[in-house]
Formats: sequence, structure tokens, C-alpha cells
Amino acid sequence: MSVAAPPRPPTRSRGARPRLSPREDGVTLVLSLWLIIGLFVDGWAHNNLTELETFFTPWHALFYSGFTACAAWFAWLVIRGQDRGLRGLTGVPVGYGLGLAGLAVFAVGGAGDFTWHAVFGIEQDLDALFSPTHLLLMLGMALIVTSPLRAAWHAPDDGDAARLTRFLPALLSTTLLAALVAFFFMYLSAFTDLSPTVGAEEAQREGLDVYWFQLSGIASALVTNLVLVVPVLHLLRRWHLPFASVTVLFTVVAVLTNAINGFDSVVTVIPAVAAGLVGDVLIARLRPSPARPVAYRTLGALLPLALWSGYYATLGVTAGIGWSLEMWTGMIVYNAFAGLLVAQLFLPLPAVDRSATAPVP
Repeated sequence: MSVAAPPRPPTRSRGARPRLSPREDGVTLVLSLWLIIGLFVDGWAHNNLTELETFFTPWHALFYSGFTACAAWFAWLVIRGQDRGLRGLTGVPVGYGLGLAGLAVFAVGGAGDFTWHAVFGIEQDLDALFSPTHLLLMLGMALIVTSPLRAAWHAPDDGDAARLTRFLPALLSTTLLAALVAFFFMYLSAFTDLSPTVGAEEAQREGLDVYWFQLSGIASALVTNLVLVVPVLHLLRRWHLPFASVTVLFTVVAVLTNAINGFDSVVTVIPAVAAGLVGDVLIARLRPSPARPVAYRTLGALLPLALWSGYYATLGVTAGIGWSLEMWTGMIVYNAFAGLLVAQLFLPLPAVDRSATAPVP
């Protein structure tokens, strides 16, 4: 089966939009990290403090100051382009156009958030994740923090990020996006939901509906698997990842997700780090890419296999597994299948020979 290679980035022509240096992308990442840290601190406050009665809190100050810093930096980049004679969109750095749109979306969401809190009060727990204004903020942040990723994706290089330092803008941008998605799915996170440690009898003693309690653990594993594995497979469509890339992504997402609940489930960081290391070794050995579809699919299956084998082993050693053998081993296989399916979906389709007249088998 022939596989089409990923499209080559366009070469820069005279009058093309400017490209930022790695250092300038680094500034974007630092400010984006400020924004994401503010989000997680605000999430911690919503989850753990019961008397939030005003919009003007230290947590909101940290969060919105991060946005203000990002907006000022993006504005300076555009103004600098204008000063160099670049007019309109040509003055916007490559990869940063959608970031500017994200600033506008965030500003609308922020104004709506202030109004929402003034009219309906401060949301707590799950309600905060479904507030329409908060969802606008999520979209705006996603567009902002992925600006360095888009810039790197269209950079004219050979696609082989041999050194981690060279690959950091794309990696950290993707990691912040994964952390953002994990934040808004915190109610379905295997890093905080330890349902597998509770058996049916214990759940009944606690007055819990066993069926729905088990479904929560199943859904949490499936969602967390996608949050972690999809970004890795996506990056591999463009680059051969340097060693430690998967470890960085998995560890940062696991640590930040745990921080929301005060590190009550910090033991789940261990399998995330271990699986990240396994993923880095597999990438170094297999060199998966769309041009090597068998290796790409193999990684898609083996990475979840390593993650969830380690996850349930860690829970078994530290707290015990209350689920039946069939359930927790089946979840390992389920997630491996899911990773394999995502890998298959990410692979480009073979070219169709429309002149062929032979029947399809």
C-alpha cells in the first residue's frame, strides 16, 4: 500500500509573512504557560473553596493577567511588522493568525464571564466546566497556546527534530493544549478518578450505584487515553520526536491534573512518567511515521498498552483494584485498540487509481 508523504512546508518568498525566532516563540510559550497555570489555579479554587462570591479573586487575577500579557505580546509582534512596512495580515507572524483570533474570542468570553458571574453567581464544581462563557475562554486559549505549534509545523525543515531543544516550541505548545483539554475533562480523568480501586461491595456500602460508578472509571480511562495518545500521534505525522518528548507531555498533563485536587491522587503520576519513557524508547526504536505505517500503528497500540498496564499495576500495589480481572484487563485492551484506531485514522489514504476496472475484493 503506497502512502502519501506529509505535505512539505511552503518555502518563503519575497514579501511573505515573518517567522519568529525560537527565542520569540519561547516568549509566547512562557506567557502561554502563565495563562494555563492561572487556569489550573482558578480551577483549584472553584473545586476546593466553597465561598467564592466575587469575580475579583486572586485566582482570576492570575488567570486574566496571563491573558493580558499574551495580548500585549501578540500586539507588539503585529506592530513590529507594521513598522517594518508589512501591512494587514502580512504583518502577522506565521502561525499566529489564529492566535490573534483566539485573543478576540477570549476577550468576548472574559467579558461574558464577568457578566455571567454578576447575574448568576460563581459556579462550583462541574457547573464551572459547562458555563458557555468558560467554553469560549477554552477556545480562545486553545488558539493562543498553539501558535508556536502552527509556526513550527510550517517551518521549512526536514521534519526530523533531532534535538529536544530544537523541538521544544512545538512540544510545549502541544503539551499546553493537551493540559487545557485535560482541564475541561477533569471530571473524566483517570488521574483523579480512582474508581478501579473500589469494588462492588464497598460501593454498595457507601451507597453508590455500582453500575454508574464503574462506568465513570471506564469513561475516565478512555478519555484520558485519547487526551495523551492523540497529541503524540499527531506530532509524529510531522516530526520524528526526540527522546523525552512523550515523557514531558505525559508528565506535565498528569501533574497539572493532579494539582487541581491538591495532589490527592499523585500516585497516578508514576505510570504516566513510566509510559512516557516507554513511548520515547519505542519511537527511538521503531521510528514511526506516515511513511512507516506499520511502525506508526504499532506505536498507536503499544503506547496505551504501556500506560494502562502501568496504571492498573500502580493502583494494585498502592490501593488495590476493586474491579474484576475481566474489567481492568479489558480496559487495557480497549485502550490499545483505541490507540490503534487513532493511528489508522491519522494515516493518509492511498491514492485511488480511477482508471482501474478490476472489481474491489
